[in-house]
Amino acid sequence: MAAWGLARPSTGEVVVALIDSGVDYTHPDLASNVWTNAGEIPGNSLDDDGNGYVDDLHGYNFADGNSDPADSGVHGTHVAGTIAAVGKNAVGVIGVAYQAHIMALKASGNGSTLTDSAVIGAIQYATMMKSRA
Repeated sequence: MAAWGLARPSTGEVVVALIDSGVDYTHPDLASNVWTNAGEIPGNSLDDDGNGYVDDLHGYNFADGNSDPADSGVHGTHVAGTIAAVGKNAVGVIGVAYQAHIMALKASGNGSTLTDSAVIGAIQYATMMKSRA
């Protein structure tokens, strides 16, 4: 526990755009560190923030073309945990950047392959959202 005394908080929000098989954004070690698009109203089937994506609350599913970036395998969730699993909660593990937020950008519909178009779309989305911050 002495190591917690050495941890230094971030001076600003760090968002990591995770392009993978999706993320289990309800996972107890990740839920509070999942990025939320403040411009969206969840579940109303509208593009509230005018970015061209409907209900993109926690990211987007570029593999299937919808707003649910839930993991289609386990890889994306595992990587998200390595990056940003919540610390100091006595649950599971701690991420290397445990105060970072994960933007879930799903580019694999089957958990094992990614298409170039889905990856390109995810990169363009992350870049666009960064420019809006």
